[in-house]
Amino acid sequence: MDNNKKFSVVCQCLKVLNVLDYRSIFQDHRSKKLFAGSTIGLHVVAQLLQLKSYGELSEQLQAHTELAQILQLDSISASQLSRKTKSLCTSSLLALFTHLAAELHGQTRHLQGVSKSIGRLQVIDATSISLPLFLGEWAKCSDKKCGVVLHTRVMVASPDIVFPNKVIASTAHVHESAFAVELIQSDDTTYVMDRGYSKFKHFETWLSSDVRFVIRLREWDRMFPVEGTERATPAESPHILRDVDVLTTKTKTPMRMVEYMDEQGRLYRVGTSRWDISAAEVAEIYKNRWLVELFFKWMKQHLHVVKLFSKDPSAVWNQLFLSLVAYTVHMLITLELKTAKSPWTTLKLLRIYFYDNWLNFVNAVFRPPSRTSKGRQKTNKTKERLGSQRIIVR
Repeated sequence: MDNNKKFSVVCQCLKVLNVLDYRSIFQDHRSKKLFAGSTIGLHVVAQLLQLKSYGELSEQLQAHTELAQILQLDSISASQLSRKTKSLCTSSLLALFTHLAAELHGQTRHLQGVSKSIGRLQVIDATSISLPLFLGEWAKCSDKKCGVVLHTRVMVASPDIVFPNKVIASTAHVHESAFAVELIQSDDTTYVMDRGYSKFKHFETWLSSDVRFVIRLREWDRMFPVEGTERATPAESPHILRDVDVLTTKTKTPMRMVEYMDEQGRLYRVGTSRWDISAAEVAEIYKNRWLVELFFKWMKQHLHVVKLFSKDPSAVWNQLFLSLVAYTVHMLITLELKTAKSPWTTLKLLRIYFYDNWLNFVNAVFRPPSRTSKGRQKTNKTKERLGSQRIIVR
């Protein structure tokens, strides 16, 4: 990324995207000013600023001449934006997201993952976005529900750096396990999945292909322990209840099964192909599955994903992939800065300084906290007074 201090923040974001000069042979055949590249740039701006409609996006061009100059657009109407979004090539947007995700992978290749022994994780899960019954008839999955689903694989490069590297979009009636094979490949990472991906026919394939995985088993899944493989549970890990190799009714190759209790006393059974780590580390891997839920929550709260601009099928798919493109742009900027601040803090500052110059934004990111005091500290007398107080309930 070209960190020219005179450039504005919006200019730097669009430079990371690097598609403003893109022209589509089919979609831009009769276009006079709103081309595919500038449309993608406008949508990334909308996602980063969390704009709520095409009308607000149109007003951005009117209010900020610098944005209009960068995109070479004097003005554009909301209806033109809507029509152009529908006409964008979804496959091209997916390819753009894949390219940016590959850049993220390259920048985080040196990170060791959750820990040195566990390594990097790839967590697989799905999130749904609801559509209204009338306008979302094309994505109907029941009499009372219409929606689309993003089947997502996120890379856990470190406990603080999580990003998607593969996404498959479908309507809500398609079960998540249907995409397990497409989202998993044999590499040096460990794939982590919930019960929805627990299929016996997949276990044999993954075990024979040397795929490293940790998956939660369903309560009704029958597991048959292999005689002589029971391992003693370590005294330093009292939450581990069982560690044994098992077979199923449809597998001939055994896999490892670890049973453990969490802090709330809930029982978990996970199957894995990792025999090189301890049972406690296997449990720790599955606990990190929660990072994909945090990613979905982040996307829905801080980008405009929950409420879609349009309910047309092409526009829906395109907006979802454009939101993922915006997320990768933001993560690339965060990694470039090498800041210890959280992605959410960086995004808040990016929105504040979006039309300011890059240097002011960088200074804000690295500005030390103004408050150096540890706050009001409790003295021994205060602790004694608080300890002697009684709470009376009437």
